[in-house]
Amino acid sequence: MKHKRKLLYVLFSLLIIMTAVILTGQFDDFDLDNRQTTDISFTADGNKLSGTLVLPSSEQPSAIAIFIHGDGPQDRFSNSGYLPLINTLVDNGIAVFSWDKAGIGNSQGNWLNQTMAGRADEAKTALALLREKYPSPSVSIGYFGFSQAGWVIPIAASQSSPDFSVIVGGAINWRDQGAFYHRIRLTQENIEKSQIDQQVAEQLQSYDAIFGINGSHDPASTPELSLDRFNFVDRNFLNDASQDIPTMRRRVLAIWGEDDLNVDAQTDACRYKKLLENNPNSTVVLVKNSTHGLLNASLFNYQLDSQWPWWKKAYFLYLGREGYTPHTLPLVIDWLKQQPIAIPKDWQPACSQ
Repeated sequence: MKHKRKLLYVLFSLLIIMTAVILTGQFDDFDLDNRQTTDISFTADGNKLSGTLVLPSSEQPSAIAIFIHGDGPQDRFSNSGYLPLINTLVDNGIAVFSWDKAGIGNSQGNWLNQTMAGRADEAKTALALLREKYPSPSVSIGYFGFSQAGWVIPIAASQSSPDFSVIVGGAINWRDQGAFYHRIRLTQENIEKSQIDQQVAEQLQSYDAIFGINGSHDPASTPELSLDRFNFVDRNFLNDASQDIPTMRRRVLAIWGEDDLNVDAQTDACRYKKLLENNPNSTVVLVKNSTHGLLNASLFNYQLDSQWPWWKKAYFLYLGREGYTPHTLPLVIDWLKQQPIAIPKDWQPACSQ
């Protein structure tokens, strides 16, 4: 009898805990069932691309953010990873348009066949399409991209006229970003600094000999890469956004997490400040305790999604938008809505003259 009472007590306690989790978790942040959505397709580089426009309940948004993906085979909602951000934007009257990358989901083509200029053409086509659908000047339409979008958006925003551009965790030089990423990975493996310096230098020398201007461009030299991935790197290895950043039109927000493990956030933030010094409508932010994707670095700082343990994924599912570094999303939303923003002093990159 005592055993049964103990078991009932444990089961009752578990029920209370599960109820508390369900009631306090932000699970709706990963759900679009109650949102107004419109499927939109368009053609770029001969490929039909399929996407979704998520609208606020008012139907007439104050702004539309055109999402530009980072690296990898991403569908329109980045395997649901975008949904807390999308729901937060939509709750604040900002619509989001995002599409499956070429060859992913319902889109035709192969994203590994693309260049950054080709991806910029996609973004420009999406901008023109939405401008036709929402011609009112009261609806601002622009680009909102992540990571690899740091090479896409500067091209698109220099060759078109978005009302705004937001770049989250963008790098400037492809070669430098690869070296930084490799250095961080080796550091996390607790390799001695002298060996890290040597290995990073050796990899750069090897990649320059393969992918550089006078490189061999021989897929056999990197058997660890698939042929498609090799060709993708070969097409894009020499990308450098520094020529396009100064000519970006209209408003620009460039924002990084200070604890970014993928991009040299401090260095690139200072380079952006210099490159945008003649754009009075530009804002550069370096968020404390924040990751490559602006999540709370104390909880979610990894180079790859595949590195997340299952319980961290479950915790992010529980937190939803609360998983972002505090005050970051409100700052981005106020900036998008052209409201005054106050950037904390320690979120302003300290750059040498």
